[in-house]
Amino acid sequence: MLAPVNILLRTMSNDEASAVVQTRLEEGEYERLRRVATENDLSLQDALRKAVREYVNRHGKHDPDDPFFSKPSKDPTADSSITAKKADQYLY
Repeated sequence: MLAPVNILLRTMSNDEASAVVQTRLEEGEYERLRRVATENDLSLQDALRKAVREYVNRHGKHDPDDPFFSKPSKDPTADSSITAKKADQYLY
């Protein structure tokens, strides 16, 4: 049985916080990760970050508070440029 994941928060700079995640891998998992990271000239840290991003992008859901995914307002005075600006930020 593997140990539980520990999550620690620490500040990386004045404005940015990141989570430090600590977990255990089985030896075979670790060796595969190390080999793939080495083959792609990545540190283990960068390989894990990339794996997490890909997993979350594949299995995560959109942000329900993002106006891009909400129904258009029936209010004729509503500012529809907010949705366009968010779409531009996301795409570009």
